[in-house]
Amino acid sequence: SMLFGTSGIRGLANQDITPQLALQVGRACGALYGSVAVGRDPRTTSHLLHRAAVSGVLSTGAEVTDVGLVSTPTLAQAARRHGAGIMVTASHNPPRYNGLKLFNPDGSGFSLQQSAQVEDHFAAPLAPWHAVGRCRRYEGAVDDHLDAIRDALPPSPSPLTVVVDCSNGTTGAITPYLLEQMGCRVIALNAQPDGFFPAHDPEPTPENLAQLRAVVTAARAHLGIAHDCDGDRMVAVDDRGRVIPGDALLAVLARQVDARTVVVPVNASLLIDDALPQARVERTRVGDIFVSQRLKENGGDVGGEPSGTYVFPSFSYCPDGVYAAALAVQVAAQRNLAAEIDGLPRYHTLRGSLPAARETLEAGMREVTENLAGWEHTALHTMDGVRMDSHRGWVLVRPSGTEPRVRVTVEARRREEAEALWENVMSMVKRCFA
Repeated sequence: SMLFGTSGIRGLANQDITPQLALQVGRACGALYGSVAVGRDPRTTSHLLHRAAVSGVLSTGAEVTDVGLVSTPTLAQAARRHGAGIMVTASHNPPRYNGLKLFNPDGSGFSLQQSAQVEDHFAAPLAPWHAVGRCRRYEGAVDDHLDAIRDALPPSPSPLTVVVDCSNGTTGAITPYLLEQMGCRVIALNAQPDGFFPAHDPEPTPENLAQLRAVVTAARAHLGIAHDCDGDRMVAVDDRGRVIPGDALLAVLARQVDARTVVVPVNASLLIDDALPQARVERTRVGDIFVSQRLKENGGDVGGEPSGTYVFPSFSYCPDGVYAAALAVQVAAQRNLAAEIDGLPRYHTLRGSLPAARETLEAGMREVTENLAGWEHTALHTMDGVRMDSHRGWVLVRPSGTEPRVRVTVEARRREEAEALWENVMSMVKRCFA
C-alpha cells in the first residue's frame, strides 16, 4: 500500500496528513474494529487530527475511548481493552510532521496487510443518526501502564540518580514517576510537553542529547535516559556521559532477561550475535512491525532495533521505551553499565543517509544491487534494500520507511576498514542516485 509506510502514515502536518485523512482512517477503524482507543502526542497539529480520527470512528457507530495526551506504549496498553488503537504521532520526526499509527490489542503495530485493509475501508458505511458511537474520556491510561510495568518487573529497589530527557514529548507524565517509584532520585529534563520542541528535535541522536550528557556528568548520575517524542524509543547514557549504541544496549537487556531467541532487523550490529552466544539471533526487515511479527511467529524473548526500540513480548508487542527504561535502571542498579558496555565485542558501525526522490528509488536501488553484486562478498540479502556481507564486514543500503531518503549502514571490526568501506559505498550510492 502506498499510503502506509512501515510506521503507519507519516508526512507533513496539515499538508499530507490532513483532518480529512485522519477522518478516513478513523472511519475505517470504526467499521473494522468496533471499539477504538485514541491517543495523541503534543505536536501543534495532533489535537485537530485526534478529533478528526475520533469523529471518523464515531460516525460508523463504533465506540471511542479517548485517552488524551499519552505515550505510544501507553496507548498500545489501552488498546488491550478495545478492537484497535489509533495514536496520533510522528514519533521522532521534526515538529512539522505528524502521522497516525495503528495498534492491535496485543500491542503490535498494524501489519502491511491490515493497513491495506484500512485503506480499502476509507469510505465505510456511516451509521444512522440514532446509532452513532459514543466517546468516553478516560484519565487512567497512564496509571494502568505504570501498574502493568510494575507488575511485570520484579521489584528491586534501585537507589540510583537518573537523569531523564523527555524531549518535550509525552513521557514527562510517566517515566520520571515510574523511576521514582523504583527508588531512583530523578532529574527530569524537558518534561513539559511542547509541540515546538524548544530543547531539541525529538530524535534521541547523540547530537540532540548534549544537554542530557552534560547533566549526567555534572550531577554524577548513574544513568541517563532519553525518549523520542512519543516514548516508543529509549536511549541510554552511561555514568561517563557516553551515549550507549542501541545494539549494545539491546545485547545488555537481552542478557538481563536471559533471552534465548532475539529478533533484530538487518541493520543491527554483529555484536548482538557475539554478545549472546547462547541465543538464536534472527534478522528481519527494518521496522518495529516486522520485529513484532517475527517475535509472534517464533515465540522470541526480546526484539529491538539500533534506533532504540525494544520489544519484550512477555509484556507487549509494542516497542515500549518506558518499560525499557525501567529495565535499564534495574541493570544499572545491579552492575556497572559502562564496564559491561566496554566488555562487549568491538565493531565499528557507521550510519548515514542520502536524499532520494520517490521516483528514482526503484531504478537507483536496482543499480546499487548490481554494483554490490560485483564486489567481493560472502552473501547478498535483499529482504530489505540490499545487504552485502564480506570477510571485511557488511554493508546495507535501503530506502527509508518514513522519509524520501536512502539509508546506508557499514560495519567492520576495524575502524580503518569501516571508513574505507564507507567511502566506497557512499560514492557508489551517490552515483546511482545522481
